[in-house]
Amino acid sequence: MKVAFSEVAPDYTHYVFPYHVWGFLEEGEDVGSAYAQGFLPAAYDLSRFYLTRSVRVDLHRFEETGRTRYVRRRCASIDHALVPRGEFDLSPEWRELAEKYYATQEISVEYRRSRFFEMLDSPWCTHVMAYTDGDRPAGLVPLFVRDGVVQYGIPVYDPSLRSISIGYHMMAAALGQLRSAGFDHVYLGSCYTAGDLYKTRFAGFQFFNGYQWSESREELHFFVDRRPEVTGQHFLGSAPYLDAYCDGDPGRLAGRADVARLVPYTERKDR
Repeated sequence: MKVAFSEVAPDYTHYVFPYHVWGFLEEGEDVGSAYAQGFLPAAYDLSRFYLTRSVRVDLHRFEETGRTRYVRRRCASIDHALVPRGEFDLSPEWRELAEKYYATQEISVEYRRSRFFEMLDSPWCTHVMAYTDGDRPAGLVPLFVRDGVVQYGIPVYDPSLRSISIGYHMMAAALGQLRSAGFDHVYLGSCYTAGDLYKTRFAGFQFFNGYQWSESREELHFFVDRRPEVTGQHFLGSAPYLDAYCDGDPGRLAGRADVARLVPYTERKDR
């Protein structure tokens, strides 16, 4: 993989961060290699990727917890099916479901709504997981399923089912089905705010901390909860983080790095 560094003014509401590491697949590389190194797609045509605080679930370690079983019982009437995108009919009923969902949201509603429909109609979306309560649409999430990789996209669901934790059930049911199908990991997007921490509530949780996949929820909470304490400096330059997770020495991380190497200009094939 080739990487480049793209600088931009931050806009956290729209997932734009100050300095992006972009990745580009080289000939013969599959998409899974980008995901495995902490990258997520930056374009729906998979023409480039960006390095981020990616969250995934190791399905070899995934299992139902007491909470998962409790929510499954509450959602017992809801069925789900993995459907190739080309075979899924985005009927008026499914569109109405999405519109009802976004009518209950308060933050960046139009941006999030348009992003959902763009994702659903993009080359990235190879499948959907469709959730129904009898004949009634209950939830829908776009998925990328290719090269042994699965990414769980932006979900929408019937707001009236929020009281039975439908969102949690949707993700747990998808993880269980994909584990049974033999996949290794499901990527759940990034985690930068307290509102994203629901992605960590599953056995097998991991997040990319910048140099390796970490299984420490405490470390992720450090990034999310204590960000104001280190405003203006890097976490790897923050004594509390270094003391807690790096034995006080950021240099020891060099041998553990798990990101794509820089390609010197003299080695580039397109010179």
